[in-house]
Amino acid sequence: MTRRPLCIESKVVERIDRLGVQSTDTVYRCAVNKETPFSTYFSEQSRDLTYRIQKIERLLESIEPFERKVQLTIMEDRPYLFKVRGHHVFIGEKLLAAPGHLEKALAKVWYRERNDGFFAQQALMEEVFTDFLVYLDLGDLDIGDPNTHLKTSLRKVKWPYVLKSVPAYCDSSWKQSEHFGLCQDKEEASEILADQVVEMSLRPLLVTSWVNAYRGLSMKERFDFYRMIPTLLRSEHSEPLPIVGGAFVGERTTTLLKAAEAIKNINMFVSKTKAIKDSEAHRVFVANFTNELRGNGFQDAFAEASFDILFIAHGDLTEKSAVLKQFMKIAKAQPKIQIALRDDENLWMLPSKYPIPVKSFGEIKSTRTIVEKCGGYNFSYVMDYADETEKLLVVDHCDLNKEVHYGRYLKEGAEGFGAENKGTAFVQFHLPSLLMKRAELEQVSNVFEFIQKRDVESSSFKSLGWREVHWSEQANAYQPKAYVDAIEWFRVPN
Repeated sequence: MTRRPLCIESKVVERIDRLGVQSTDTVYRCAVNKETPFSTYFSEQSRDLTYRIQKIERLLESIEPFERKVQLTIMEDRPYLFKVRGHHVFIGEKLLAAPGHLEKALAKVWYRERNDGFFAQQALMEEVFTDFLVYLDLGDLDIGDPNTHLKTSLRKVKWPYVLKSVPAYCDSSWKQSEHFGLCQDKEEASEILADQVVEMSLRPLLVTSWVNAYRGLSMKERFDFYRMIPTLLRSEHSEPLPIVGGAFVGERTTTLLKAAEAIKNINMFVSKTKAIKDSEAHRVFVANFTNELRGNGFQDAFAEASFDILFIAHGDLTEKSAVLKQFMKIAKAQPKIQIALRDDENLWMLPSKYPIPVKSFGEIKSTRTIVEKCGGYNFSYVMDYADETEKLLVVDHCDLNKEVHYGRYLKEGAEGFGAENKGTAFVQFHLPSLLMKRAELEQVSNVFEFIQKRDVESSSFKSLGWREVHWSEQANAYQPKAYVDAIEWFRVPN
């Protein structure tokens, strides 16, 4: 009894081999009409493979046909393998079963046929562009992790929160398909990916901005942009694209500046193409893309990390630190608030549990900053934070066994903090106002004594312009009414 040879209905994929532990199975595209031994594996998988291959190849061929046929090799004994070598794709069985990776591989073959130039961010540009092609194919970006079953998600991401350490990158579903196998051993990954993780962690920010820029086009503009993709990939640029990175701060390149340069270069790839003069749709897309990046927090101050709330610890923080656990819980409950904690060495951009070295950043700024301090301090100590934040909450915390709570501070400000922490001394400063009176306050040696004494004859005290001091029963703290809002709320030690 004879069987019709199994085959793949495809114009592009010439042959698929499956290298098993016990045997090797092969199928060809049906047009080849080549006899092969019967394969149980392909009899079960050929329908799904045919559907996925046909879907992505129809999209890519409608833009521009492949130049050569593609060969696919499926590896049973290396389940997380992903390599694209010319027109030959090697993919592990587990990665093949997860959504999106087969489509991504074929998109990469097609992309490389049209873009083989030298560019400092070539690997990142390839990820962004092929993610966009997969999005056009699937209608979303569902590239899955075979272990966690998490998928990439086109959701709002913020600069610089998108930056990751190698362990955080390996835990993410946004890691490059080529890195799934490597990330099975995080110690090995940390050594090999240390130089790549900065750029690759930018992928969700760039892809989400890119897709939203495309969505912002009219239907006609989308069609025009879609049709001119090959021209964009092959086009020369009005300014030469950088071959190597060149972002330096003094003698040291910061991670943040390196990442910012990568984003600027990707934007240059799109905006400095000579194809832009021939396409109104492309000009609109470039404007949309730039606006999306700005909306996601990427501003002109490229080396600056900015947060809503920054807690500064004057001791080492670890995963077991109570304050880190507390803010982690708050960050998960209030994801729209950008919260960061830092000590002398590391910075945690919550809710990520993995820190990034402080030296990675050029400048770190925040709208509100919290510091805990035991004992007195002068106004010079306070003004040291003037270039970093607008409001500074200094909490008197000497008894380390007593936990200070910050949940209400995030929602209600200093008044909420006072209500939640009865008996804890604190002062909230408005630093732009305080700076106006820097000269008059420099002689004050102890802020708490200065406030408590309230020497109305003192020129330093007069400079604050306090008209009255309102006692809040709810906050159990004082709120000065003044001409200068340098001190907004306070409670002195008992």
